[in-house]
Amino acid sequence: MRCFAIHSSLAAGILLASNTVNASAIVDFRVHRWTDGPGADGRTYAIVISGEPWSWREAQAAATDVGAGLAATPDSNSLVFAMSIATGSGAFDCAGPWIGGYHFAGNGWQWTSNAAFVPFAWAPSRPAQAIMLDSAICLGGTDAPDGTWIDSLAGPDAGFATRSAIVVWNVTTDCDANGVPDQLQIVVNPNLDADNNGLLDSCPPIGPADLDGNGRVDGADLSLLLGNYNGSGVGDINHDGIVNGADLGRLLGAWS
Repeated sequence: MRCFAIHSSLAAGILLASNTVNASAIVDFRVHRWTDGPGADGRTYAIVISGEPWSWREAQAAATDVGAGLAATPDSNSLVFAMSIATGSGAFDCAGPWIGGYHFAGNGWQWTSNAAFVPFAWAPSRPAQAIMLDSAICLGGTDAPDGTWIDSLAGPDAGFATRSAIVVWNVTTDCDANGVPDQLQIVVNPNLDADNNGLLDSCPPIGPADLDGNGRVDGADLSLLLGNYNGSGVGDINHDGIVNGADLGRLLGAWS
């Protein structure tokens, strides 16, 4: 891919613009669980690759569409982990993957995770964007991560130089237990959800709200669900790995 210079001049409002993208723009991914090393949080991460260069806002929208968010690197441990997965085909096309750092015009830098923003990893002469303009962060480097952040922005004519992002799931649905979040599999291969119900066709159907099997959905089922709220197993009607408001809504909707 031809490399374009990444400039700091950009019209105000780029992050606030309605630049949404269908998550089908994701054409490749590599999934990693952060289970080892300092700061490991046990969550599922992925480097996702788009078919075309995309903006930070487009990458954020794609992450949301697969039930994830852009990953933050608020400390050295999370930055080292992000660097370790920002590898392979498509991860670096002149610039590294988008991560969850941004600022809106007139405001300070923030992380999508709401962690405190400590400016420890800026590349030399960064951030380059004026504070009165929107900006966002990608990992620094040309062919591989170099341990820095850059406020990577479009040139006046070139478009965006990166087509990757690092995303993270707080809770994943993995009903086929293959280590890949179901939403991500469906986005890349919609044929896996031919009936378009948001679930892999190969997985069991959503379980009944009649949790005690007595033929009715009533207070006894509600008690079982509430007794396991925020847990897993009994009451997880939609098979997303946690008993929460989504399951409660299904139970109340089936009340008899």
